[in-house]
Amino acid sequence: MKRLLTILIVLALLLPALGLAETLIDPAANRGISPQRGLPNNPVIPGESIVTGLPVSTEYTPVLVNIDNVMGAWPQWGISKADIIYEMPIHGLSLTRLMALFAYEHPANVGPVRSGRVMHAEMREEWDAGWVYFGIQSKDGSDVSDTFRQYGVRSKAVNLLFDGTGNKSAGLFQKERGYNNPHDHGVKLSEVAALVAGYDFPQRPFLFSDALPTEGDPATAISLVYNKDKGSYTNSSFTYDAATNLYSRYRAGKPYEDRDVPGAPLTFSNVIIQWTVLKFNGAANAPLLTEIGEGNADFFIGGRHIPGYWVREASDARTVFYDQNGQEIRLQRGKTFINITTDRSTAVTYE
Repeated sequence: MKRLLTILIVLALLLPALGLAETLIDPAANRGISPQRGLPNNPVIPGESIVTGLPVSTEYTPVLVNIDNVMGAWPQWGISKADIIYEMPIHGLSLTRLMALFAYEHPANVGPVRSGRVMHAEMREEWDAGWVYFGIQSKDGSDVSDTFRQYGVRSKAVNLLFDGTGNKSAGLFQKERGYNNPHDHGVKLSEVAALVAGYDFPQRPFLFSDALPTEGDPATAISLVYNKDKGSYTNSSFTYDAATNLYSRYRAGKPYEDRDVPGAPLTFSNVIIQWTVLKFNGAANAPLLTEIGEGNADFFIGGRHIPGYWVREASDARTVFYDQNGQEIRLQRGKTFINITTDRSTAVTYE
């Protein structure tokens, strides 16, 4: 008995040193969360960003930009000014594309811009924002134009769609030196923002807190591994710094940087893993992601992991994120990274 106890103690001491103390998240677990449904939009607080909770002095003008995320697109530029960065699958179970929301600050040049899928058009509906992309998929069953018609996007009083492959928007795009085609398309985002500024954008604020969370368990390191390939360059990680209350993002073992802000990784106050269903419309490059629905979610806030839930009840409704008690979660003030993924694709661990 004493010998067994000694072995157990030794293992407890060795596991952290060996990097084996990670907790693997089970996306399919029944968490017993009963979310409060039918919640109204939260009130807009004058002078406060609805997406970061930070002070703002400019008008809310949301523009979403599809950002290339393969190795040839690194480093991306202008993305450090985004308030929210979404990451979603774009090809098979390994490759992803970013969708960056610029709500109050619009850089002169952002990129590289890539094509859109149905899931991106559905995300545009949540914010009813301007959307910048470089071409769309037209495959039957995943035709983005069908989604536009379904939601009446092209009949808006103000044009909200900016396609770099079309003549109408061509002057808003430029080729970027040092990048090869098709990773060299930049958009003049400040000019796009000026074109959509007259639109009456709906405002659907998050909730924020000035206090650090106490629920959940400690989580100062997060790891995302795609398609069970620990060597995939799509894999990413986040490291929490208690002094700044921020998560720094890393890709391929290196700081994830904005080309225009070299030397420092992008940081986020909140990291959200939103679990959903991923299907393919007959091809690896035709992903169909369920964004209108509900499922488990995992929140990394203030150095802690909080298991939770998400619900989006309609295309024109906001995604409501809930804590483990079924209450709408309060985020920390600052930028947020949201990875919308599936257990088929991504393994998430933390420690």
